[in-house]
Amino acid sequence: MKVLDRRLRLFGVLLLLGLSSLAGGCASIVHGTRQKVEIFTDPPGATATSGNQQVTTPGVLKLSRKVKNTQIRIEKERFAAKTILLERRTSGLVWLNFVGIPAGVIGGASADASTSNDNGWFGRLEQATKGAWVGGAALPAIGFLTDFRNGAAYRLDPAKIVVRLEPMNDVKATENREAQDVR
Repeated sequence: MKVLDRRLRLFGVLLLLGLSSLAGGCASIVHGTRQKVEIFTDPPGATATSGNQQVTTPGVLKLSRKVKNTQIRIEKERFAAKTILLERRTSGLVWLNFVGIPAGVIGGASADASTSNDNGWFGRLEQATKGAWVGGAALPAIGFLTDFRNGAAYRLDPAKIVVRLEPMNDVKATENREAQDVR
C-alpha cells in the first residue's frame, strides 16, 4: 500500500509541476505581449512612427498589446501626414485558459488524494474532491490574470495597414475647394 501511495504522490507532484508551466496564460504562451503590425504605403518609403518605434514602409512595428490607444503616424516629405488609430480588442486565445479546468481538477485531486492521512477510501476521496475544486479553479484563474495583466489577452486591429498618401498639392487644392464651397 505504501508503494501505491508513493507512486500516487509522485504522479501528483509531476502533474502539478507540468501544469504550473501552463500558469503563464494561454495567450501569453501562444502569441505573447507584443504584436507585429505590418505597414504598407503608396508610395513606399514613408516613415511610420508609434511611441519610440519608427520604421520605413513597407515595414513592421512590434507594438505592445497592453496599450489602450495606440496610434501610428505616417509621414513622407511632400505628402499629407496620416494618423491611424489601432483598436485594442480581447483576443480569442485568452479563452484557451479554460483548458486548465480539467487539468487542474486532475492535478489537484491527485495531489490532495496522496496527502491524505486517513487510510480509508472515503478520506482520500474527500481530500481528492477538495483538491479538484481548488485545482480546477486556480489554474485557469492564474492564466486569465496573467494574460490580462501583461496585455497578452488583447489583439490590435488592424494588424495590416495599407495607406495611400496624398501629395500636398492635392490636399491644398481640396482644402481650397472646400473653403470656397462654404462661402
